[in-house]
Amino acid sequence: MAIKNVVFDLGGVLIDFNEERMLRDNIPAELHSAVSASTFHSEEWKMMDSGALEVDQAVDRMLTSLPEEIHGSVRSMIVDREVQMPPIDGMTEIIDTLYKNGYTLYVLSNCAKWLHEFLKEKVPSGEKFSGLIVSADYGIIKPDERIYNILFSTYSLKAVECFFIDDSPANIETARKLGMAAHCFKDRDFNRLREDMANSGITL
Repeated sequence: MAIKNVVFDLGGVLIDFNEERMLRDNIPAELHSAVSASTFHSEEWKMMDSGALEVDQAVDRMLTSLPEEIHGSVRSMIVDREVQMPPIDGMTEIIDTLYKNGYTLYVLSNCAKWLHEFLKEKVPSGEKFSGLIVSADYGIIKPDERIYNILFSTYSLKAVECFFIDDSPANIETARKLGMAAHCFKDRDFNRLREDMANSGITL
């Protein structure tokens, strides 16, 4: 069955969510490990993505275990999305070409609710997306099969007509299990992405 829809993850695919760079740009080197554990790899981060905590609430809780002198830097690292998470160079061209060639575009992301406003306002070509599923709206995060099925049911999609791009191998594994064609963009290799899309019959 021909691919009609292309589904994108957000961080690591559309925007440059890069933990190491964000720590390097904001936090003294000797505190990287502690800040990483208290933020990106914390229970509060999972709760933010699942919608159990709003962003400000999650950050307030993350800061309690960190030195007060870096609280401002940590907060900025997490909430200043436009500065800390710029668009990934090269993806806009692919989005524009897919849209021009008649493919319908969606986002499926583990993310806080701010994605609703951020996508169309700040992600280049964000207005070309026909829909998005945000984990915080449902309390379910990838690679849980249920959030993929929410995408399918919400937009009346067939898995076999979808091509999924994510930077997480676990998320890609679930997508393929459900019948989607999928590409892991962890290496950010655009040539390999284009090759996989072409092999799935997508016209670029």
